[in-house]
Amino acid sequence: AASWEGAGEMGGSIFWGTSFFIALEVCFYFFVNTNWKAGDRQLQHLLFATSVFCCWMMWAIIYMAQMNPLVVPVLSGPE
Repeated sequence: AASWEGAGEMGGSIFWGTSFFIALEVCFYFFVNTNWKAGDRQLQHLLFATSVFCCWMMWAIIYMAQMNPLVVPVLSGPE
């Protein structure tokens, strides 16, 4: 079993990355409430929330795929 010294830091990175996307959604919430009239807000909230969720999901999948790569590089010795 291979070990990696920085593996303990991965959980913190997931936390901070997710916190970033939550903060982004909070910013979009206030942005929608200040820039759209009441009748259009519901759709705008849905669109912004969906886009932030999709971006977070893509980031999380790509980030976690790098934790345990399927293709491992082969190191070659000096030739």
